[in-house]
Amino acid sequence: MLTRSGLREWESTQRQTAQGAIESDQRVRLHLPVVDGSVDGALRLGRAYWREVQRFTFGLIRARQGDDGVELRLVGRRPLLLAFGPPVVDVAEGSLRCRYPITGGVLAREPAGQIVFAQERVGDRLRLRSTITGHFPTLAARPGEPDWTGALYSQVQRRLHLAISRRYFMRLITEAGP
Repeated sequence: MLTRSGLREWESTQRQTAQGAIESDQRVRLHLPVVDGSVDGALRLGRAYWREVQRFTFGLIRARQGDDGVELRLVGRRPLLLAFGPPVVDVAEGSLRCRYPITGGVLAREPAGQIVFAQERVGDRLRLRSTITGHFPTLAARPGEPDWTGALYSQVQRRLHLAISRRYFMRLITEAGP
């Protein structure tokens, strides 16, 4: 699953809808599950991602997890960068998902969209995924505006999410063992 340079069979796609929402999907093929096929396994996918955000940013961005969801804050204080509602878990037919609705923060132009962490079985293939849909980042280009107006999103926020996703996948695969 892992090569010297990173993940094997890593794929990533991203697009911005006509309305300005961001859709981003990262996935990697698995040979073995990284979590068990339970509600706890699905929740572990979500918790592992938030831990990886903190690790990757050396604690500069901290995740507060509680009954009302997750908050990402700069150095654990202000500003509130992104807020997510409580996790919504789905476990069915060999696949599991942990979905967090995006509810606000200075990096969200409006409370919309979601981030989903999933371990999916489709036929004989098993994949690990991190997907963002329907998110309107404050830093992204707005509909009708020149692409360069979204440079901060594409050069910083988007790249940060991609790098964290790669590390998140690598850590889950490594911790699951051979």
